[in-house]
Amino acid sequence: MTTKLVVPPEPARLATQPPARLDCIVAWVLLAGVLVMYAAAAVVGERETDLPHLRAAIASGEVTEVRLSEGLDDGSRGYIGVKVAWEQHGVSYSTTVTQASGERQARQARRGNASTPVAVGDVADFLTADGQVRVAGTTQRPFGTSTEVLGFTVPGEFFVAQLVITCATLLLIGAREPWRATRWAWAWLVLLTPVGVPGFLLLGGMTGLLRPESPQRRLTAGWALLLALLVFAPGA
Repeated sequence: MTTKLVVPPEPARLATQPPARLDCIVAWVLLAGVLVMYAAAAVVGERETDLPHLRAAIASGEVTEVRLSEGLDDGSRGYIGVKVAWEQHGVSYSTTVTQASGERQARQARRGNASTPVAVGDVADFLTADGQVRVAGTTQRPFGTSTEVLGFTVPGEFFVAQLVITCATLLLIGAREPWRATRWAWAWLVLLTPVGVPGFLLLGGMTGLLRPESPQRRLTAGWALLLALLVFAPGA
């Protein structure tokens, strides 16, 4: 009587293989770092929006106070961008209005940047036309260096944290064959999409969470690249 050793297909063995202890610890630390970074971005960052958003919020009474950056000095001529910041539903928003000293300067400003709204004279009076709103203080101009996290504009230091987390995640991808997608597929998603890092840490197998029901079905590099370019490319 002979005994046959049945070896399951490679993807099936990979799906049941638990992550190494060190890899698992690193993955959990990175996942915690991502969550902390997202929370910090919501606290210290600002979501840039447009003037119609602010006008609608003022008209509905949701926004009654704004903060303005420094504008034109009294008696000066020309035009300058004025940052308008406000709080709405616990989220910080900002937009930019061009303040012009007169109609001539306003026309020049519109020719220079037609997409930015122009206020002739005092910006506070310009905003008051949409409803009751008061200037509660001044706000700082945009960060000297900045980056974007979850749609929030945040200080440039966040870029360093993003870079460290991304590089560490790529090293984890190379440590062992991941779940649900090949190494190169996950690499493309991490490098080209905003959901690649948390997606890999949750679904790639390093934390051991959410084991796949069909381990033999995995996203390949070509399809991952196409998905990243079509869905997550700017303007897509």
